[in-house]
Amino acid sequence: MSNMKLLAAGFLLAFSLGLAGCATDIMRGYMGRTPQAMMARYGPPAHVFDMPDGRRAYQWLETSESTSAGSEESHTRWVERHGRREKITTTQINPPVNQTKRCFYTMYAHRDLDGGYIFDSFEKPEFGC
Repeated sequence: MSNMKLLAAGFLLAFSLGLAGCATDIMRGYMGRTPQAMMARYGPPAHVFDMPDGRRAYQWLETSESTSAGSEESHTRWVERHGRREKITTTQINPPVNQTKRCFYTMYAHRDLDGGYIFDSFEKPEFGC
């Protein structure tokens, strides 16, 4: 792997780890608040369901799509054939790649004394979210 590819891979890993920490910090900031506070910022959840322990789960879905550019890599070598030197070039073509990432952000809430819900915990987002 070339130095540029290693550098790019390292940057993407660090960036992904930073984003995961960022999402966790945002979710942590909503602990003790109502689901309406989060809905005001991020819109309605994709799913809401009641848990067996009496809590309610709210789940937001974020879908992102990315396309990596294609690449072309050529290698040239010289070979000896029948007493003559010949140049052979091979080319590897890597087409563009489309990727879709689905990230679920799940918050759990318990009923408060007024009958509303208050967030008390969350699922840590999947790596890369």
